[in-house]
Amino acid sequence: MGIHLLPSGRYRLQVRRADLQVDTTYDTEAAARRAQAQYLGRCVKRTGPTLDKTWGLYLESRQFLEKKANTRRSEETHVKPGLARLGDRALVAITADDIDSFIVARQKAGMRPDTVRNEVAALSAVFAFAQKRSMLSANPCIGVRRPSAPRENRRMAAGDQGSLITALTHPTYRFRAVARLCLLVRETGARPGEWSNACWRDVDLDARKVTFQNTKYKNQPRTIPLTGAAIHVLGNQLEDITIREIDAFGDSEWVFPAVARNGELTSFPYSGSVRDMKAQGLLPLRFRPHSGRHEYISTLVEESDLDDSRIMTLVGHHSPASMQIYTHARGVRYRPQLEALEPSRRTERAREVAKATGMPVNLVNSYLERRRQSDLEDGVEDGGDELLFDPDVISDIKTMSQALGSSDVERMRTLLRIRTAKAAASAAPSQRTPKKALGKSARR
Repeated sequence: MGIHLLPSGRYRLQVRRADLQVDTTYDTEAAARRAQAQYLGRCVKRTGPTLDKTWGLYLESRQFLEKKANTRRSEETHVKPGLARLGDRALVAITADDIDSFIVARQKAGMRPDTVRNEVAALSAVFAFAQKRSMLSANPCIGVRRPSAPRENRRMAAGDQGSLITALTHPTYRFRAVARLCLLVRETGARPGEWSNACWRDVDLDARKVTFQNTKYKNQPRTIPLTGAAIHVLGNQLEDITIREIDAFGDSEWVFPAVARNGELTSFPYSGSVRDMKAQGLLPLRFRPHSGRHEYISTLVEESDLDDSRIMTLVGHHSPASMQIYTHARGVRYRPQLEALEPSRRTERAREVAKATGMPVNLVNSYLERRRQSDLEDGVEDGGDELLFDPDVISDIKTMSQALGSSDVERMRTLLRIRTAKAAASAAPSQRTPKKALGKSARR
């Protein structure tokens, strides 16, 4: 009994007790030992507080109350499916297999991977609280593989910024505020929630900078510069709440204030206004406030000389892994180096077409040169486009190839006629010149 390493590299856990029979495998020894501790704890104590009761204790704990408001709301929302499935179970009786079964059930119900991950994270927070209180020997969520979705670089689509700009004159204040907030996200790369909670005391217009307090990373502040466009948007927002909306927001410290249901001033809940603007056709259905941040970072990667560490400082990323979804955009900066190879690539293409059509490569190049010269005479400059990708050009070359003949002898005869005609055309001017000169001499 115990934990054994299998030839496959996995670890086998076996427990043989009067009231518990376990025989299962795990990817790592650590996972097997965690499960062993959980099973043995279950064997020693089969009863105790349920998950529902532990959740109630967790809600009243400092561990929960000291978390950010958004985190608390997220856990309260995402823990509900887990409580519905496992809430009446004794805490010590819940195993890693139970968590895995919960994940499978949620996936079959059509839940998105990110949603399931948040649900498991909420359950894990409860188990971590219980473990810290010595109510549990091991967190059953640890070691369970959670569903993952490929990371997407959700940039702004064409027309998104235009929709925001046109909404700046909307008669409804909260729609104007949404437009300004989302434009500031695009101009600064900050998170929408950072601008939603920003206060005027955090904005330094003289130094042209803003400091976001209590950011996502360990509640640490982050200061970023403000561009001229960002200053202009902020100026319009200040004018709006100071003049047009003075009665409602005259006493507000928030850059984007709102009035709560109880009549008190609060930070701007932008998500509901975005939803209403989509319903009224003011914003595209695909629009996401966070996409401006992706657009900002992608633009810096594509067009600036800033390295990843400086970009991370600006936008508040603290893990290099966060920049991985943007690395593909950096390839755009190599276009000049690739364009420098184009002359040799043109030569290669002409050689390949000549081989495929059975024509001498010099004839293909001669035709292409005449075609480009003809375009220049018509006022069309050579933009670097490859003529061999033009169907009309390929059709002409195929016609020329057929005119040369199908056999080597026919091609040679045709080429000899071409050479003779070309030589005659070259010699014709030199033969006429002496006659003109002779005529002039005779007249003298």
